[in-house]
Amino acid sequence: MLNFKNILYPIDLDSKNVSSVVKALEFAQTLKSSIHILYVNDMQAGYRHPADHEDAVALRVKEIVPAKLLENQKITYAVSKGSLDKEIVKYCEKNNIDLIITGHKHKNKLYSLLFDSPDENIIDAINLPVLIIPES
Repeated sequence: MLNFKNILYPIDLDSKNVSSVVKALEFAQTLKSSIHILYVNDMQAGYRHPADHEDAVALRVKEIVPAKLLENQKITYAVSKGSLDKEIVKYCEKNNIDLIITGHKHKNKLYSLLFDSPDENIIDAINLPVLIIPES
């Protein structure tokens, strides 16, 4: 049996697709694991989201996820500033994360040649299991 106690879901607050956060919460609920939802304000990405506080992340999650899924679930909301992959590595070490769940949206070949995918950077930077959920 899988025994993941602390799951990390790095959230993109601007994403219109919410299927991966819903699946991550369902997965954590099924395993009776706590889930950490982390927003990293990546200044290198060239866009600064106004969410500098955990309350803003919690509010966004409550807007996009069915309320029933948030009941009886141990959720930690967190915010960090810096490079996405480096901040995730630091957060995982500090909070004993043993699984990362992230969404992935297929990009066209030209985009893939020019830009790194955030989920690929996470996989390269961390030495933990990563569950990737395809987003439509």
